[in-house]
Amino acid sequence: SAESPVSAREEPSPVPLSVLASPGSAKNGISMRDLCEIKALKKPPPPIRMLMEVCCLLFHIQPVKLPDEQSVVGRLRSDYWEPARRYLLSDPFLLSKLRSYDEEITASQRAKIQKYFKDPEFSAERVAKCSKAAYELYACVSALMGFEDPVQPRSGNSASSAA
Repeated sequence: SAESPVSAREEPSPVPLSVLASPGSAKNGISMRDLCEIKALKKPPPPIRMLMEVCCLLFHIQPVKLPDEQSVVGRLRSDYWEPARRYLLSDPFLLSKLRSYDEEITASQRAKIQKYFKDPEFSAERVAKCSKAAYELYACVSALMGFEDPVQPRSGNSASSAA
């Protein structure tokens, strides 16, 4: 006998990439196209570089050590941009990993990541000015960290910390 109409309806429909947003993130969510746009940047502005450092911290991706151009002594600095491009932005499954992220964010990870969200250079507005695509990723990461509104981390306790 032919398949019943009920079993045909039970198959899940494929979810378009634009709907992969986490709850509480930007309306349209992030797409593979957004990731490609970010990956194409040769010298990303600081807010985007910081965003990718946060993503590397979430996914336990180690930085590479590069000579620090600003150091007279020849010290090395940690650089997350190339590892982020190679291991995160090139990963065809990054969107599903973000959507289904269920790892426990350790206290040390959370502390490191919160330093970024406290930096005025790493605000939702600054990231959005640099790139709409990066803002979508920022919103997704904000939701993962438990910030309902991507702008929320910026406004917390500014009066009490000014003392």
